[in-house]
Amino acid sequence: MKTLINQYFKFIFPLLIFLLLARETAILIATPDEYYLEDVSFFAPALIKADRQKASFSDQLSVYISNRKLVHIRYKTCVQTLNRYRIFDPQKSPAQRQKCIQMLNAALKAAPASPLIWLELASLYTQQKNLAGQMNQSLFNAWQIAKHQAWVGQRRITFSLNNWAKLSDANKIHAKADFMHFSPRNRGIIKSLAQQYLQNPIAKPIAAAWIAESPLKTQKQFVGYVRAAR
Repeated sequence: MKTLINQYFKFIFPLLIFLLLARETAILIATPDEYYLEDVSFFAPALIKADRQKASFSDQLSVYISNRKLVHIRYKTCVQTLNRYRIFDPQKSPAQRQKCIQMLNAALKAAPASPLIWLELASLYTQQKNLAGQMNQSLFNAWQIAKHQAWVGQRRITFSLNNWAKLSDANKIHAKADFMHFSPRNRGIIKSLAQQYLQNPIAKPIAAAWIAESPLKTQKQFVGYVRAAR
């Protein structure tokens, strides 16, 4: 028994440490520089080129390693290609969009409790006709998984206001509930609503109604952000 323990610490344990370090190093190399939900400008070709190189490396690693960072960079590159097709080659958009959707669905099998993956999936569904049901279900899942996380709550609010006409009654209620819950403790969410109020005609009456039901402190902050932006 003692001999087996000695062999473990002499040979097997160092090998396990080596494999773990090799795995983490590979993931680090493939990790995107920017978060995968943030767009990269078409006027930053060097960043896009670096993303594609990392995504290519991630494709090779993903066969052997399951890791959310690898999914992020592969998906980010998929969306960059989709955005390019939407502008310059629309006929290729549907197939590319389906590829991105399949990538997210595969990721959800490994991480079904990721609100951002659900939210991004909802965003892709808004780009296709007759998929309001799938969009609403994905948005509902994003809300149910992370009801009290402000950083994703703000994204849900913005997404909801940008797609209000397609929202189910339940998701409209959730959007308002998100704002009422987070706004007393998060000025960023109030500022975001003020931007929607000024820039999105559909959101203007909705934002006004929410603010009318908000505490006086929230109302003053909202008015301040609106005046500062004008």
